[in-house]
Amino acid sequence: MIGPHGSPGKLVSSHAGFPVRVSPNVLTVVIQALQQAWAEICSDPVKHLAPVTPGNPEEDRYTDAICELLLYYLYDPSLPVNGFTSDVFESVERGANLSNFNLGVINKQPDLVIRLANSPLVNTRRYVGIFAETKVVSKKKALSNYTQQGVSRFVRGDYAWAMQDGIMIAYRKQPTRQVDALDESLKKDVSLLTQQENSKHLVQSNLPIPACGKSTHERRWTYQAGGAPGEIRLWHLWAFDIP
Repeated sequence: MIGPHGSPGKLVSSHAGFPVRVSPNVLTVVIQALQQAWAEICSDPVKHLAPVTPGNPEEDRYTDAICELLLYYLYDPSLPVNGFTSDVFESVERGANLSNFNLGVINKQPDLVIRLANSPLVNTRRYVGIFAETKVVSKKKALSNYTQQGVSRFVRGDYAWAMQDGIMIAYRKQPTRQVDALDESLKKDVSLLTQQENSKHLVQSNLPIPACGKSTHERRWTYQAGGAPGEIRLWHLWAFDIP
């Protein structure tokens, strides 16, 4: 037994069971919970959203409300989202300070982390879960904000570096962009290391979970304790239209 460890990133390696795979069933439950929370927000934005102030960035207002609702669902005995329970998921956090893959920066802040309740995990449990990055997307905003300030963070090992999957959430604002536009952006930006699948950089059909698209990216760094992380799958959720 290793015992307490103040820098668990040093323990993560491909020989110790990393990166962790999340089953399609678990990912589906998470997406359903996110969709339920968004529907609830849209039904009464005044109730659920923090006020518009200079200190409240737009996307943070949405993500903060989602986080609060997910935490409520997690412990609600009426089970508003089937399968989204504390038996499977431990916690939900917004903007938590976490290390990147090589411990070079310990203040990375993923927008949302839904942690798994994996009882055997002790030292590394803060890094095992579903990591989500959120961006406001519109035809008035360059998609580079979504790719370079979002997707790239998963590729370079800032977020979800102990995992095989991550989530990108697009809060769509008028005039709305369609998710199809993302394929060309992924293709053009070679730094994203996007792998082609059936000549597409964004796969939109025959997906095993209710996402709008999937992209797969190489990760060319290595774990501190040895081994390569392999590719990461990013599931793109673009059905979050701003009310």
